[in-house]
Amino acid sequence: MSFMGTYQNNVDPKGRVSIPVKYRDALGERFFVTKGFDSCIDIYTVDEWEKFADKLQKLSVTKRDMRNFVRFIFGNATEVELDKQGRILLPAMLRETVGIEKEVIVMGVGNKVEIWDKAKWEEHQQVISQHISEISENLGSFDVDFDF
Repeated sequence: MSFMGTYQNNVDPKGRVSIPVKYRDALGERFFVTKGFDSCIDIYTVDEWEKFADKLQKLSVTKRDMRNFVRFIFGNATEVELDKQGRILLPAMLRETVGIEKEVIVMGVGNKVEIWDKAKWEEHQQVISQHISEISENLGSFDVDFDF
């Protein structure tokens, strides 16, 4: 399944956030969260996490950047489960690291879901909007072809 769409939600005082109904079936009852690369929390299904983890475990341990990258991902990761109300508990450390306080954006981005602090997402979105032409032109250097 491809996750898509953007939803606004709130984190309750205990650090729980409701996962949009549209995503719940695809995510399953348990899944993995970790710190994303852009001040957000990434959510992976068990299958996607296992694919990602397998790739990470194949990286060379002799290269410092690779060791640090693996630490970054696995050190910030945890398995979570949906409660009966369709919420997950976002670990305090992850919330603090990415600056999530109360209002969040829950967004599908293909093979994963991201959770952003609403204010940080709005800032990020503004920057993206200002540079989308440059970004789209640079996609060619990644062998991405969007000719329809």
